[in-house]
Amino acid sequence: MSKHGNRPKLFWLLLVLLFFQGVSATPSGMMLVLDPSGERMQMPLTWLENSPFPNYLIPGLILSIVLGLGAFFVFVCLLTLPDWGWMERINPFKRQHWAWTASAAFGLALMIWITVQVLMVSLGAWLQPFYFGVGLAILLLTLTLPVRSYLSRQRN
Repeated sequence: MSKHGNRPKLFWLLLVLLFFQGVSATPSGMMLVLDPSGERMQMPLTWLENSPFPNYLIPGLILSIVLGLGAFFVFVCLLTLPDWGWMERINPFKRQHWAWTASAAFGLALMIWITVQVLMVSLGAWLQPFYFGVGLAILLLTLTLPVRSYLSRQRN
C-alpha cells in the first residue's frame, strides 16, 4: 500500500478528532491518577458510589492510557501506516490496513467507556454526550467510503 497517496478530507478530520481526544484525555486521566480523590478536578468521590472503584485511580489510568495515549497511537499509526505483521495477523478485516481496524475499535471503545460511565455514575455533565459524540464521529469517519478506500489493501 502506498503511504503517499492523496489523503481524503474525511481522513484529516478523523486525525483531528483522534488528536483532540488524546490531548483532552491524557492530562485529565493523569490528574485523576495523581489525585485519586478527584478534588483537583472537582469530582467528588460520591460520584463513584455505584461503581466498583473506591477512588479515581483506575478510571484515571484507563482514561490516560487507553483513551488518551491510545488515541495518539491510532493517530500516529494512521499517519504512518506501519507494516507490522503481528498486527495484520490479528486484524479481522484483511482488506483494510490494521490501523483502520484500530481506528474503528478506538471509536467504539470511547462510546463504550462513556456508556458504562453513564450507567454507573448517571448522566451528570454535557461532557459525557459530547465525548460519546466524539467516539461516534471517529467510528463513522473510519467507516466512510473515502477513509475505507484510502486505507484499503487493494488501493494502488
